[in-house]
Amino acid sequence: MSGTEWVSEAPCVGDPRFTIRPTWPAFASELPQLLLRMCQGCPFRSECIELVLPRQTRFDGVCGGRLFVNGQIYATCQSADPDELTEHGTYIAHGTEAGARAHNRLGEPACAWCREAGRIAQAQRRAKKRAERTDHPNPSQGE
Repeated sequence: MSGTEWVSEAPCVGDPRFTIRPTWPAFASELPQLLLRMCQGCPFRSECIELVLPRQTRFDGVCGGRLFVNGQIYATCQSADPDELTEHGTYIAHGTEAGARAHNRLGEPACAWCREAGRIAQAQRRAKKRAERTDHPNPSQGE
C-alpha cells in the first residue's frame, strides 16, 4: 500500500485514546497497556511512526507500538522492533509562518492553520513598513 491508504485499515483508526496527555489520569492507568496490546499485531507500526513522526513532533500517546511522552519512548509493546523507529518524514510546524514555507518547499498547498499564520505575518510586515514610512518621511519628497 502506498501513501496513507493503510490508515483506514489500522486497528486504531478513529480511536481518540491513542493520543494521551501525560497529565490525563488515564496515563497512569491500564489504558496505555491496553492500547499497546492493540498495537501488538498491527502490521502498520512502521508506517504509523513515519506518519506521526513522534520524536520530531514531541508526540504524546501511542504510536507504532510505543507509548511516547514528549517524543520519548515510555513503554513498548512486546513485538516492537527497533528498526520500525526510523523517521524519514519532514516535520511541519503547523500554524506558523515557517510551516507555510515548509508546505511550499514540499510543493503542496499550505494547510488552513499555516495559511492563516502566513497571512498574519505578512500583514504585520506591511503594517511595520507603513509605520516606518510615516515615522521617517522621505526627504526627496520635499518639505
